[in-house]
Amino acid sequence: MKYSILILLFATIIVFQPGCKNVIDDVIDCSIESAFLSIHADVDSTNSKLVHFEFVNSDTDGGFSLDSDIGWDFGDGNTSTSINHKTEHIYAESGDYKVKATYILRRGDATCSGPKEKDVVIN
Repeated sequence: MKYSILILLFATIIVFQPGCKNVIDDVIDCSIESAFLSIHADVDSTNSKLVHFEFVNSDTDGGFSLDSDIGWDFGDGNTSTSINHKTEHIYAESGDYKVKATYILRRGDATCSGPKEKDVVIN
């Protein structure tokens, strides 16, 4: 019984020690946080082949930051990297395209990365 109390006391000190909280805070569950990420695509009002894209992080309370470089694959063989979460692309032909944005999400020293996809129809 004495040893059980000592082990419980030791475990409590380890878990609630202020230094450990930072380790727990710097963990990112990418599967949950990716639900807050999205691609906005707006077809230009004067050129139906031009699409304005924006990569958006709608989690304003989580303390997460999105790296400024977003890798874009427009689904037609063309790619680019944006430095402000925004880009635009002119499609050569009408059709259905799967656009993919590759991101890095940060919280403290922890990171997670992944792609986010959106279907775009060009008339």
